[in-house]
Amino acid sequence: MKRTVVLQLMNGFEDSSISRVVQRLVQHLGQQDYSWHVGGLRGLGHMREEFGRLGTQVVDFSDRHHGSGSLTRRIREYVVAHQVKIVHTHTPRTILAAGMALAGKKQVIHLATKHLLYSPADRRWGLIYALLDRFSLYLPDYLIAVSEKMYRRIVAYPGISTERVTMIRNAIDCESCYVPDQGDSCRLEFGLTSESQVIGFTGRIEEMKRLDLLLEGFSLMLGRHPRARLMIVGEGKLRPKLEAFAARLGISHCVIWTGFRQDVPRLLAAMDVYVQPSTNEGFSLSLLEAMAAGKPVVATDVGGAQEVVIDGRTGVLSPPASSSAISTTVAGLLDDPEKQSTLGQAARRHVVREFGLQHSMDAYRHLYEALALQP
Repeated sequence: MKRTVVLQLMNGFEDSSISRVVQRLVQHLGQQDYSWHVGGLRGLGHMREEFGRLGTQVVDFSDRHHGSGSLTRRIREYVVAHQVKIVHTHTPRTILAAGMALAGKKQVIHLATKHLLYSPADRRWGLIYALLDRFSLYLPDYLIAVSEKMYRRIVAYPGISTERVTMIRNAIDCESCYVPDQGDSCRLEFGLTSESQVIGFTGRIEEMKRLDLLLEGFSLMLGRHPRARLMIVGEGKLRPKLEAFAARLGISHCVIWTGFRQDVPRLLAAMDVYVQPSTNEGFSLSLLEAMAAGKPVVATDVGGAQEVVIDGRTGVLSPPASSSAISTTVAGLLDDPEKQSTLGQAARRHVVREFGLQHSMDAYRHLYEALALQP
């Protein structure tokens, strides 16, 4: 049987939720039925080797690699040369590029996963980006929404038929996230003791994550909890600005910036409370991973958070854009170790039951099989 050729298009190969979704698709759907090609529009990064180990064809579509010329022409020529059947995009930029490249190529299916619907406050030139994001909804043949809330928002736009949109919630490998026996050694690495109260975050350091609110909220509760430490796991262009902000708040000595790490489950094991302070999310993989690690979570009530965090039962939902709410909620958990344990255990049971990776991979497999059969 001929394998279906799939080209996954991403902005780049940095470690991000999108890269991890693509990685898991390749790994779990396997090579027997699919020939995988993974392309980056702005070059390659440290995930390149991981994709290579999975047996994918890694492609650099960037100007830096090819020199000046048309990105859409490069994608179009690649699709024709490799007889690609499905082009799977994951960001507004990749959707727009693929939409132009595939114009008139009716035999090639353009599938897009919408990981996030951007708002004007999310980034520089945010209004223009948000408008382009909404325009990009009309270009693919089929769309995947990663949460029920996002599905409802997408199909509410005029001209978008429900036949074009499928909901496949993000999911994770729950067992790989749960390594409680590694927490103590991780604490020792960062000079933390068993008495330290560790508040944590993992993810890209970018505008919509609102780590400034987390830092401010942490500073408000530090007097009440002097043994508290804030661990920020991840990298991003806003890190220098946020480090300077922490210095102005006078909390630099209590904030640990780990940078990019490949041992996130070990770092989660060292945390007492996990905080997701975002003002915009699709369906956070980082939040799922923290819950699978058995951690009590505080998450702002945005995006698909309500679909995984049952307030007061599997975690705590906090109003967005409020450092005082973060401070009050986290401090309350630090004051109540029994509640921490109860919420953490309930969070893990809930995620293992409802958001295990197999649910998501089965849904993607069925969708790919249906698309591959189209003439």
